[in-house]
Amino acid sequence: MRVTASCTGSCGELIQGWLGNSQKLVSYGIDRFSKVTLQTGITSKGAKPKIEKAINKTLDHLRIPTAKREKLSFVINSELPIAKGMASSTADIAAACQATAAYYRRKITRDEIIDICLAIERTDSILFPTLTLFEQKNGSVRESSGWAPHFYVVVLEPEETLETEAFHSQVNERLFFQQRELFAEVYQYYLSAVKEKSLQMLGEAATQSALLNQEILAKPYFSELVKLRQYHQWLGVNVAHSGSVVGIMIEKPEDIPAVLEVIKKSNVSRWYSKVSVHQSCYRGVELIEARKMNEEADDRRCFQRLRKDNDNAWLNETFAKSRVSSSTL
Repeated sequence: MRVTASCTGSCGELIQGWLGNSQKLVSYGIDRFSKVTLQTGITSKGAKPKIEKAINKTLDHLRIPTAKREKLSFVINSELPIAKGMASSTADIAAACQATAAYYRRKITRDEIIDICLAIERTDSILFPTLTLFEQKNGSVRESSGWAPHFYVVVLEPEETLETEAFHSQVNERLFFQQRELFAEVYQYYLSAVKEKSLQMLGEAATQSALLNQEILAKPYFSELVKLRQYHQWLGVNVAHSGSVVGIMIEKPEDIPAVLEVIKKSNVSRWYSKVSVHQSCYRGVELIEARKMNEEADDRRCFQRLRKDNDNAWLNETFAKSRVSSSTL
C-alpha cells in the first residue's frame, strides 16, 4: 500500500507577540507544500526523527495494536526550506500524521493532528482553514477569525537559517514579554482588519508586528523594505518572527513584475538571494493519494480536507467504495 499526504507551508507569520500569559501568532499558508509518502517496506530510520515520532505518535493515538503495525518506509518531497521560518517541520509532521491515519484506514481530525504536532515541537497555525490566533507551544488558544483573505506574497529568502527551538530562549521570551503593550496595539489592528475584511489593514498589522520583531530578531535591509513598501503602496511586509524569510504582501497579480524589478535593483537583493512568488493558501493538510503498490493511481482518489473544527468525516468516502479500499491498509 502507498499513501501520500501533503501540507502547506508558510511565509513566516502575519503577527506574533505576547498576549495574555504567553506568545501567540497568526500565520497564513502559501501554495508551497511538503508531501510525505508512506508505503510498505523496510522501516525508515535515522534520517528524519520528527517524522518517525509523528508516525509512532499517530499510531499510539489511533491505538493501533503493536501486532498490526507494519514495517513502513517514508519519503519526504518538500518544497519548503529547513530552518528559515516557512513551517517546514509543521508541514512534514502534519502530512506524516495524515498519511499514517490513512494507511490504517482511520479518520483523524485537524485538531488531533495539531495535538500530535504540539507533542513533538512548537507548531504553526497553517492547518487552519482561516486566519487563526494560535498559542504555538501548547495549543491552548485556537481562535478562528472566519476570514481567509487572498493575496500574493513575494518571498525573500536568504541563505541564513535558524532553528525555531534554538530561537525560543528565555532571553527572547523576555523580550516578547516586554513588548506586550505594543503588541496589544498590533493585535487590535489585526482584529480591526478581520472585522473590516481589509487587506490594507492586515498588511499594516503585519508590518507593525515585523517592526517590533526587529528588536528581537532583526532582518537585514528591513528599513529599506519598509520605505519601498510606503513608496510603492504594497500591502505590507511580514516576517518569520523566529526565522529568516521576509514576505512582501501584494494585492493584485499584475503588480508582481514591478515588485520583482524593484527588489532586483535595490540593496535588498544583496542579502535575499532567492525570490519566489506565491499566494495565500488555506488547504492545510490533505490526503492526495492512496493506492496499491502494483496499481495505477485510482481515478477516485480520496481527499480529506480538514475544513471544520468538528469535521470527523471523510469528504469523499472512496476508501469504502473503490479498489483502494479492498487492499490491505
